Amino acid sequence: MSFRTLNVLIALALGATVACGGDGGEPPPLQDDLFGLDDPDAVRMGAPSNDVLPDEGKADEVLPSQFDLVMTQSPIRDQGYRGVCSIFGTTAYMEHLYIVEGTLMNPDFSEQFLQWSTKVETGAFQNTSGSNASTNLNTLRRFGTVFESDWPYESRPWSASDDPRCDGDEGSRPTVCFTNGEPPEEALRAQRWFLPSGGRWISSRPNSIKSHMFNTGTAVQVGGDFFYQAWGHGGSRIPRYSGYRDFGYVVAPNEADIRSSNEHRAGHSFLLVGWDDELEVQAIDAEGNLAVDENGDPIMQKGFFLFKNSWGTGWATRNPFGAGYGWISYDYVQDHMSAYVAEAPELTLEEVCGDERDNDFNGQVDCADPACANDRSCIDPSGTYENSTPVAIPDNDPAGATSTIEVAEGGTISGLSVEVDITHTYRGDLTVTLEKDGTVVTLFEREGAGADNLKRTFDVSGFDGMEAAGTWTLRVVDNARDDTGTLNRWSLSITRCAGGDCDSMPSTLTGMNDTLQIIPDNDPAGVTSEITIAESGTIATVRVTVDVTHSFIGDLTIGISKDGGAETPLLTRALIEGTRLMRTFTVPELVGQDAAGTYTLHVVDDVRNDEGTLNAWSLEIVTE
Repeated sequence: MSFRTLNVLIALALGATVACGGDGGEPPPLQDDLFGLDDPDAVRMGAPSNDVLPDEGKADEVLPSQFDLVMTQSPIRDQGYRGVCSIFGTTAYMEHLYIVEGTLMNPDFSEQFLQWSTKVETGAFQNTSGSNASTNLNTLRRFGTVFESDWPYESRPWSASDDPRCDGDEGSRPTVCFTNGEPPEEALRAQRWFLPSGGRWISSRPNSIKSHMFNTGTAVQVGGDFFYQAWGHGGSRIPRYSGYRDFGYVVAPNEADIRSSNEHRAGHSFLLVGWDDELEVQAIDAEGNLAVDENGDPIMQKGFFLFKNSWGTGWATRNPFGAGYGWISYDYVQDHMSAYVAEAPELTLEEVCGDERDNDFNGQVDCADPACANDRSCIDPSGTYENSTPVAIPDNDPAGATSTIEVAEGGTISGLSVEVDITHTYRGDLTVTLEKDGTVVTLFEREGAGADNLKRTFDVSGFDGMEAAGTWTLRVVDNARDDTGTLNRWSLSITRCAGGDCDSMPSTLTGMNDTLQIIPDNDPAGVTSEITIAESGTIATVRVTVDVTHSFIGDLTIGISKDGGAETPLLTRALIEGTRLMRTFTVPELVGQDAAGTYTLHVVDDVRNDEGTLNAWSLEIVTE
């Protein structure tokens, strides 16, 4: 008899029960025996049978007898008193895939948000607490999720005290009862994290699952029928054996357990993270005893998957891989569960200079990050100056309206940007100029036709090399009759040459194309727009700012290419609230190339029923 077999045979009968949630104790008195368990029909919905799924790997493949992926798992979580096993399984899977990718070492994604997104954004399983791996992972592909800190998980479901409608049969409750309401605004505005594909079903035969885990180094999410006696669950209507609880052993169910459990069906979903071909566990008979044959010899089940559960660390406290991990029979998984797999992401995270966040998760923020070394905001010294006194713009008057900013700090200018906020009923009437010491630079010249208002930041190179100190004058002229407006505020951001030596500073090249173009609906050709940069120089940083209006921005894919070369994706089907996208992207793929050339922005809407426009886009290129 092996040590593993002996270890199981002497397992203590502790008499405790466990449900799909909580701390492993009995459900509270008001809960029925489906407490915390998933919807049995949801967890396998759409899953093909093993008969039509090919096996992973090769027929002659030799796999090790023991294998595990525990070192690439996030901590054990506890779903508490809610029936969201598959949500927790999928979230654990996504965290595992991000750990495998290697950029985020400690990802902690929000189960609460994924539950809401699957039911509201995807529109699936809206009248049940349950879901399944296939739908959840497709939600992560389409809409992504946020960090746990953006919307922390609530371990108890909503009841009538939260919303009077959250009472009665599950099927009659509104979706908010299963999502615990709507996400807070900060969660909707938070950065979303995606998986590259929605995944696929694989055969739940042992060798197929093992081959996938071994060859990809990634886990497998499974879901299927829950058999109460096999799990030692307190909801069992036949006698149960509870001695396996501390070890997390789940044996294949006997016929009595199958019949009884089917009278009050439930489902469960979790993550398979390893296996042991040699592990043997004694079966359980219909009376809840350890099963023996007619000779009194133990009836053993051999071969078990290691799985990561979502019942917290109060369950399986003596599992050798840590509290919260369990062992489930190969036969149970093959005969009663479906398996689903997905791919790890390929992350290219970039630091956004000046937003006070560690965007690339390297422990360095903004100017402390080497990625911001050439960013204008990080070249010392710099300063921002503002005039927020409103000035009326006279109608059809060549004198226009003027507003000044006094800059006391001296230094040689290496870069300058101007932000203006103008309210006007016909911005095509306007000319905006910036003046200092006799130098006049036109920022805006009667563009945009009949559009209202002008709120824009202009990068200006015409003052480079000049002295920063002095009086700066912004002039706004209305060149036609019948429309009026106000200069609400404007500001200057000045970068000075370090030590007064502009030769050691990077230069900045800019370009803009504000020709409005319609984005064709559901057309892979999309729309293209070009900007040509004439000046040469070795690219150190490229920033692309896009201004798009669209009724569903999640339909859009945006990319940029240079001189007909390979296109670099900037945005791919990301869910963004609202109908206006104004965002700046960096393009590290172009670093090291010559700045001179033609840059092409490509915007594609590849889903039906929503329309929009490319309003404008601009380039800012910092050269070495």
